[in-house]
Amino acid sequence: MIKFAPGVFDELAEIATYLAGYDETIAERFLDACDLSFEQLEAFPEIGSPRRFQDTELASIRMSLVKDFDHYLIFYVPLIGGVRILHVIHSALDYNRIVDVGDLS
Repeated sequence: MIKFAPGVFDELAEIATYLAGYDETIAERFLDACDLSFEQLEAFPEIGSPRRFQDTELASIRMSLVKDFDHYLIFYVPLIGGVRILHVIHSALDYNRIVDVGDLS
């Protein structure tokens, strides 16, 4: 089971729109790569790296790369039988300012 936090699809659409400005094929490949990455995380939820945040409530959050798009990060929480995708963002962004406790509810 793959669950998505509110805002994830907006993040994906924003990234795809940006990439389509260069090449629509790249944008399509990015979205396909996200789907594959989400499925991999669902099958192997512990594959991502644990992230450390100052707020201990965020200790369960892990990070993985979007397959073949190493500058894009997936933040997620393992669940029993799957994962909850919290964010998909570019690696240049300060994820400490983006990921917060509200993402866990």
